[in-house]
Amino acid sequence: MSIFDTAPLLDALSAPLGALIAAVGRGVADAQREMDAASIAALEEIYASNQGLFLELQRIGYRPTWYQIPEVESELQIALTVTGGETTGSSATGTPRVRLYAAPVDAGYASRFNFSLQASSRVRFRIVPVPPSTATETLRVVPALVGLTLGDARTRLLALDLPATLPAAADTVLVTAQTPAPGTVLASGQTVSLTA
Repeated sequence: MSIFDTAPLLDALSAPLGALIAAVGRGVADAQREMDAASIAALEEIYASNQGLFLELQRIGYRPTWYQIPEVESELQIALTVTGGETTGSSATGTPRVRLYAAPVDAGYASRFNFSLQASSRVRFRIVPVPPSTATETLRVVPALVGLTLGDARTRLLALDLPATLPAAADTVLVTAQTPAPGTVLASGQTVSLTA
């Protein structure tokens, strides 16, 4: 085999056209999931913290920005090949099958049609902020309350519109435990329980 023989490389890079398009779609879907997960992680981090800036964000009911990939433009330089064959079946002739393959432009194709040999592609996409879904408006995330006085904890829970079960103690007593943990998304009907 010549060192300039590109056939093995082209064979390795060839794929059914449908599989190639599906792979791009899966990549976009994976990227979108990662961005959604990052928004949720930011929300959990803010509400699990007792630091000054995060406390102010909790007070105003902050929700992180959600991002979306609304458009992906893919540009692939490929040669299309058609392969065919017959499958054996109950009939004498069988059912013809045709498959469309995409492969990088090979040397013969490049010479005949004046293409340059490449095994690369260009993908362009935009990421834009989008309004959160209406479901996120009802999200309630538990703030960090341990170490606060019972009065301060009550004030914070009221500001965030969180239902709570509080111990019968003076407002100056410190909160020593809470359930659920800070950063937890409160399920419907669930309340925050404090121990002083």
